[in-house]
Amino acid sequence: MLNITMNEQEGRLIAVLVGDLDNAASSLAERGLAPVFERTDCDVVIDCTELNYISSSGLRIVLNIFKHTRSNGHKAILKSLSDDVKEVFDLSGFLQLFIVEK
Repeated sequence: MLNITMNEQEGRLIAVLVGDLDNAASSLAERGLAPVFERTDCDVVIDCTELNYISSSGLRIVLNIFKHTRSNGHKAILKSLSDDVKEVFDLSGFLQLFIVEK
């Protein structure tokens, strides 16, 4: 199960992911993260504090956020990655694309 909340703070759009971003949750994630693709005026923070798991389909969604944000001259930031989720990003090579905050 995946829960997504969106809020804005200090000029950044923050997407808080709670649960598992797996194949089953990917269509829910695409709908829940749609506001990110409607914005072209701010950095995007993907708060992974309570993200337990991410699959390849989840990585694809996050990569699309990176591409969209960067194409608009802004940054995509991963925040509070657990060791397991960080390892998936690292093994995929995606970790080096993002700014990572604790």
